[in-house]
Amino acid sequence: MTLTPSLPPEGHCDFPLDFHWRTKPGFIAAAGVSLAGHPRAQEARNSIMTSLALAGRAGRDRWVSYSRSKRFYQPLARYEGTAFTYDRILAAVDELGQMGLIEEQRALPSEEPSGWQSRMRATERLLAAFDGAPVEHVGPRDVLELRDEAGNRMQYLDTERTRRLRRAVEARNEALRGIRIEMPEGDGWVHTPGHVSAQSEKGKRGWAHIRPTPAPHVVRIYGRGRWDMHGRLYGWWQQLPEDRRAELLINGEAAYEADWSACHPTLLYAMAGAVPVGDVYKVEGFHRDHGKAALNRAINCKSLNGAVLSLLNDEKVDPGSWPHDEAYTRRLVNAVADRNSDIRQYLGSDAGIRLMHIESEMCMEVLRRCERQGIPALPVHDGFVTQDKKRAEVTAIMAEVMDATRVAINPCSSSRKAGFPPHMGAVGGAGVGAGASPSGNAKRKAQPVAPVAASSEKGPGNAVSRPVRRPRKPQARPFLPTAGEALPASWDLSERTLALVEDYQAAVRARHRKVALGAASGWGQAPTASERRLDLRQARQFAEVMAEEEERTGVCVAAGVPYALSDEAKAKRERRIARETRRPGTPVRPRRPSTYWAKPKAPPAPLKAKPQGSLPMV
Repeated sequence: MTLTPSLPPEGHCDFPLDFHWRTKPGFIAAAGVSLAGHPRAQEARNSIMTSLALAGRAGRDRWVSYSRSKRFYQPLARYEGTAFTYDRILAAVDELGQMGLIEEQRALPSEEPSGWQSRMRATERLLAAFDGAPVEHVGPRDVLELRDEAGNRMQYLDTERTRRLRRAVEARNEALRGIRIEMPEGDGWVHTPGHVSAQSEKGKRGWAHIRPTPAPHVVRIYGRGRWDMHGRLYGWWQQLPEDRRAELLINGEAAYEADWSACHPTLLYAMAGAVPVGDVYKVEGFHRDHGKAALNRAINCKSLNGAVLSLLNDEKVDPGSWPHDEAYTRRLVNAVADRNSDIRQYLGSDAGIRLMHIESEMCMEVLRRCERQGIPALPVHDGFVTQDKKRAEVTAIMAEVMDATRVAINPCSSSRKAGFPPHMGAVGGAGVGAGASPSGNAKRKAQPVAPVAASSEKGPGNAVSRPVRRPRKPQARPFLPTAGEALPASWDLSERTLALVEDYQAAVRARHRKVALGAASGWGQAPTASERRLDLRQARQFAEVMAEEEERTGVCVAAGVPYALSDEAKAKRERRIARETRRPGTPVRPRRPSTYWAKPKAPPAPLKAKPQGSLPMV
């Protein structure tokens, strides 16, 4: 066993410790391991040794990574069962190491995650004992996963909602078990016992090493500890490169992959009550692939500056993936935001994780419809792998689901509605001749209509006199600085900070209003008061940092925001602050009840007993 502070990244392609594979106890005994002990401990040891043997079959130098942190194993009781605890896993690893069945490399413990885990691999003795051993796949214990901000699995309590979600995923898995996936051999495909390796033709991802299961199944993963964020479906075929998934055979037929084009921008346009014009990724002066990367990062990041830093970080992680400087990246992000001005309020608002949840619900609906029509379909994030002969049916189903989702978000955003938008009203009727068509009438310029006098023969006229709206005068747009320009002589730190705070907090308030409106319609949950205060405070801190950075460098960093607020904007800000800090007035005293109802009821009149005659004598 060796102890290293960080494992080398080059050639580091480890298999994670998989608890879903078992073998017969006889092969465990053949390796010299005792079968005595608690049944749960034997189950954990069986899974570890089987996972090591499967990795060794893929290659003698294949390692299996595992965690030595207690926090990692705390939620495993829900997802993997009670056998895989911290004590049992580490005890089994130490026992296998003492017996010489594994080689181990441990990463030094640290308070902050370093991105590397400890790893181990089987020795020749363990591989010889498992030669020809049959393996059995045990499906996941839970098809729902709830993860925190760091991406670690969390414990959760079952509710009616989680049970409903679980039943839906299990129904999809039941249908997926009837799909047979076949992968070709040769020409970039390498098959080893229990594993398949595929090389990307584009050369971006290199080789992808996967461990396919006997029957396809998916797991639905939610993020940030909430059931309205993320929620995508994940299966092992998604690990294949995109260009290799087209070579699969689905039930013996050639495969075809269809996805929603610009899914997240389309949903954002529907939320904004607008319709995208042209290609949302195409920006004049920039390559389309660059525009697509910038727009997607702007949707998923918490600020536009975060989108810039995210793109620049790609070059640090993978040299050559983004060979552009900061100035070009900032100009690209600003140009993409200007190109999509209708959804600018959503850019840099961390809307991507909520859009993923909407997209995952759309995928579940597409799978339901495909099941009813007997079409095999494998989900891949925002797309599906199906048979090539079924591409028309699946594409039509996806279009219908997208249109229904847009209508649910905003009834005026449907692309299926022909003729006039709903707010224009119906065209035609008594005021339009029988030979006039709605399309021809729509092209006419708006002219004032004279009132029509009432007719005694045909009844009152239907035409109504409406005043012509005067077009608004174009307002002069304020001067907006660009990134990288020198600061003017009139630049002031306090004025610049105030302008940035107002701009960033306005974007935060707009996002809060949109989310609250969506929650009122049944989409997600409205932000709490503490979340709103936290977002506003973070916006202020970010504005202060940006202003100090400009003072230090002497150039503009935050583009699109004026250097100082105008007098009108300052007055508006003061009115808003006065409205938010206004003290509540004197409480209104409750109205006293009317004395009429307070009067007691008069006592009933006493009843006089009637004189009773004497009974006759018998």
